[in-house]
Amino acid sequence: MKRVQVGRLGSAYGLDGAIKFRGEPLVADLERVYIDGIGYRAIEDAYYLGEELVLELAGVGTVEAARTLAGRAVLADPEELPELEEGQFYYFQLIGLPVLVNGEPVGKVVDVDDAGAQDVLVVQVGTRRHLIPLQAPYVKPSATRIEVEPIPGLLD
Repeated sequence: MKRVQVGRLGSAYGLDGAIKFRGEPLVADLERVYIDGIGYRAIEDAYYLGEELVLELAGVGTVEAARTLAGRAVLADPEELPELEEGQFYYFQLIGLPVLVNGEPVGKVVDVDDAGAQDVLVVQVGTRRHLIPLQAPYVKPSATRIEVEPIPGLLD
């Protein structure tokens, strides 16, 4: 099965090669990840610095080595991901799903962005892209579609 993107590496942290991570927190539970353009790296340690996840990867032992990885996509093999509870989804599972308002398709999810306070669905509607807060009570994701209650101005 094809690897899925679970996040992206950020800036180096400290002098021993640790690197900040943005994406699915589940990465802390994995034994290894695939770094785009580099290959598999074992996760030697994962810890939080405030609300930011920091990774220590095998073979990355200096700040210089960590800096060369900044911005690279982090992928995982789907079969290595932890099982989720009923009604929960990984972000990569939402990409490509149709978005319906009042039961009518209006567009599809093309990305999920970390917008700080909450994550947002990036929905392609014709030639325009709209941002919809994922955790909003009017957004109801399922395995086959995302139902959105009609909110004035949401898709204008």
